[in-house]
Amino acid sequence: MSGLYTTADKQVPPASWEQSFDSGIHVCQLFSDEEDRLESMIRYLASGIEAGQKCGCWTFDDAQSLLAAESFEAGLSMDDARARGQLSFEDADRVWFADGKFDPERLLSQLSDFHDSTGGKAWKGSRIVAEISPAIPEMPGGGRLIEYEVEVNRFLRGKPMTVICQYDLRRFSGSVLLDVLHVHPYVMIRGSIMPNPFYSLAEDALAAA
Repeated sequence: MSGLYTTADKQVPPASWEQSFDSGIHVCQLFSDEEDRLESMIRYLASGIEAGQKCGCWTFDDAQSLLAAESFEAGLSMDDARARGQLSFEDADRVWFADGKFDPERLLSQLSDFHDSTGGKAWKGSRIVAEISPAIPEMPGGGRLIEYEVEVNRFLRGKPMTVICQYDLRRFSGSVLLDVLHVHPYVMIRGSIMPNPFYSLAEDALAAA
């Protein structure tokens, strides 16, 4: 059996920390174990730094101190990565609710700015890991969460950029999580990225309508 999972024009190995994707990958990680989520986040960012990619982290944790303990190859360090603009951290609530509401257009503009910031440097692509706030469905504009996720799919097409969205199974309703699964082409399970069998292009188009 091949070690590659294949969908359309993409091939993603099951252990994909060091994989440099040639085109946009949008991944959903559903977690109920903090240790699994944190390990995934840290290793995902560390491998991006080692691969020469620009990395962003939108989380509620003190990710900077967690990542500081991660060992890097070739003498790299988190401080070096931050100093040269390769690694940045954002508080997730400030990202999602910068103007007191959930605004997909503003968020997509932020993703676009992050992608464009790699153009003038020798970064080999970019990646973001984003912890999705469970407060979003109750906030003004929160009903557009799935619309936003669909638009992220469109935005990433053909771009050397990867986005992982982390959803806490304990804090979102079953209906929201089902919708989330329908609009993410890839899932992460125990650190492995693979095609999402629940992803539906029909659902994708419907949510965007």
